[in-house]
Amino acid sequence: MSSVLSDPRIRLGACVLAIAVVGGLAVVTKPKQPNVEPQAAQAPTRSIVNRTALACPAPAAGGKQTSVVSGVAPALPAGTPVAKGDESPLSISPLATTADPLGSLLVRGKIGSSPAAPKPQVLSIRGTGPLAAGAVGTSTTIATSGVNSGMASAPCQLPGSDFWFVGASTAPDRRDVLTLTNLDSINAAVNVTIYSNKGQLDVPSARGLVIPARSTYELFLDQVARSQKDLALHIVSTGGRVAPALRDYATKADKTPAGVDWIGPAVPPSTKVYVPAAAPGPGQRKLVLANPSDLQATISLTVNGPNGPFKPAGLETVRLPAGAVSTIDLTKVLHGDASGISLVSDQPVTASLRMIDKSGSDFASIAATEGLTGPAYLVLPAHAQPAILQVTAPGKASSVKIDLRDAAGKSLQSRAVDVIAGSTTQIAFKPQTGPTYLTVEQTRGTVVAGVTLMPAAKGNATPQVAAWPLTTSLVFRAQLGAQPDVRAALR
Repeated sequence: MSSVLSDPRIRLGACVLAIAVVGGLAVVTKPKQPNVEPQAAQAPTRSIVNRTALACPAPAAGGKQTSVVSGVAPALPAGTPVAKGDESPLSISPLATTADPLGSLLVRGKIGSSPAAPKPQVLSIRGTGPLAAGAVGTSTTIATSGVNSGMASAPCQLPGSDFWFVGASTAPDRRDVLTLTNLDSINAAVNVTIYSNKGQLDVPSARGLVIPARSTYELFLDQVARSQKDLALHIVSTGGRVAPALRDYATKADKTPAGVDWIGPAVPPSTKVYVPAAAPGPGQRKLVLANPSDLQATISLTVNGPNGPFKPAGLETVRLPAGAVSTIDLTKVLHGDASGISLVSDQPVTASLRMIDKSGSDFASIAATEGLTGPAYLVLPAHAQPAILQVTAPGKASSVKIDLRDAAGKSLQSRAVDVIAGSTTQIAFKPQTGPTYLTVEQTRGTVVAGVTLMPAAKGNATPQVAAWPLTTSLVFRAQLGAQPDVRAALR
């Protein structure tokens, strides 16, 4: 213990966590370190996640719908360090401290769910102890009518202090809402910077937002940035932490609903960006690019298709003005193939991909994500058509191990997959009547991955269109020396 307390960062972080009752990135402990030379001291240090808090978003009420949150403390690779002590359950609960749990994660490897509810509400998955390591969840709403028609599904979000979103809009056929959830017991303060195709917008009303403790705040984008076709958002907390989600409604030309879904957070702007999992099949595929820098970005675009990489004719190089957001239609370029997209830019950029089904009745978005550096876990809701895992190796040949398990932890599908350099490989999972959870572990090379549902149009059946990115589990990022993000609480 003395070696822990001698590290001022850990001592300060522990104090902040104790005062603020901060969850999410958790209390981090380090085993005692032997005396080492200064060079060796720079090596990554192992850390243990023993507390978690995840925010699970929900759409607004509207139409005949059911909402459910499912979570799991997944089976971890042998030898993965976890917190000591009894496996105290993780709860699936409303935000209020006085609310009773709606579900629990009782043992590692078995899925827990909230009851299917006709009235959606924001829930949290939280708790301490050994089960916190690797815990993930997914919030899913399915509606057969009304403004929420279709499937809206998103991974539950860890709170933080800095997020990017790409692909929002306040055009006449869109109605987007930024939701900011505060899981902690102190208020959070947030600034939202908005970029459009005209550059950064001056939006004073999106700054200094106060999100009360244990609550959700909604910012309707059409009230602060009216009639903007393409938008990117940068959310920064100046005190406390938030878990943001971007709810996206679409309508057809005749004003009938065209689906609702979540635009997930994108990686921070970088000179190398990867967008995974362009869904196979018919329908529109639109890439949204954001350049928040002060200089024009020159972007080299590569499609990583099933047969390898190629540069689409006429789009080999894309120029994006300083501070601007723009959409590129890749529908004809992708030819309905499962694909990933690689972007190399001379200025930091970020991106997302919007996928609309053939009928135009539902859609999903998937944002740029980081390459996997360890196992990734994803809870999949029940789905009426095959789900497609797409793994892209944007550089050299790579490989992954995959394992799909049912709610009781029984393995349904397990295999090793090799991915040809520059290509995308797809693996189909059969329809499931209940939730499942997927493990994808990178074993060689660099890979990005995601799972999509993109059904063909079938009469009047409600389409279920969704996309989920795969990201390295926090427990393995912590093993590589990640530290708790206490910066926001110190401001």
